[in-house]
Amino acid sequence: MAQDRDIGIKALMDQGFDLHGGEEVLDAFRPNFLSFLQRSLVIGILTTLGFALVPGLSISFAAQVVLALIVVVLWFFVFDEWQEWRDRGDDLWILTNHRLFLVNLREDDSVSWWNLSDIQSVRPVFWWSLRIRARDGRATVMSYVRPDRRLRDRIMNAKDGNADG
Repeated sequence: MAQDRDIGIKALMDQGFDLHGGEEVLDAFRPNFLSFLQRSLVIGILTTLGFALVPGLSISFAAQVVLALIVVVLWFFVFDEWQEWRDRGDDLWILTNHRLFLVNLREDDSVSWWNLSDIQSVRPVFWWSLRIRARDGRATVMSYVRPDRRLRDRIMNAKDGNADG
């Protein structure tokens, strides 16, 4: 965990961003390629099942497997699913005792943040992302971070002032 804090501090400093007085980095989170791959495969398989269940389209199981592989490859490259990973794969989410930062050098505003006091809820989106909703209705998604209960709890505990939770 100390390594994650060091990564977060370095990333913010590299962007010329200073923390407020008394603000300290608690944790840092990066997207997980396996979560991205699982999401893409689920979408590909569901799309394939949609084709396979079309009335009048009777094909063998082997043909369905081949179709599934083709759809997944098409989804990745033709429909530019891979671009999603290129855009989100370098995200670095940094949790402090006051804010949640997103550092992404691919975007114009390479550092953005949410005050923890503004966060209303943190909920999983399937098993590949967390949706963070603010009291004013704004929302963002922490894509491909493997949203287990510990990550959600870590953010909510920091919000509630229990940084060690």
